[in-house]
Amino acid sequence: MTIDEKLMSGILDRDQQALADLYDRYHRIIWNIARQTGSGPSVCEQLVAQVFRTVWTEPQNFMQNRQLLALLIDCCHSHHTDAQIKICS
Repeated sequence: MTIDEKLMSGILDRDQQALADLYDRYHRIIWNIARQTGSGPSVCEQLVAQVFRTVWTEPQNFMQNRQLLALLIDCCHSHHTDAQIKICS
């Protein structure tokens, strides 16, 4: 079992330390992805928080046969798109 699989298994079991460890492992990468959207620091912070909130509330969506990092990046892009739609509506 990989580190990511162990962390996601812990999150599925509602282990807050597993979420903290996942955050420590990937938050800088997700922050950099958020920055590539041209967003300012406060929006990047919100995007990072939303990604990890989604992991906590919907862990089953991150337990697919794809690399976890790819799923986190997709989630970040999805939240960014949703935010853009809300701003424009």
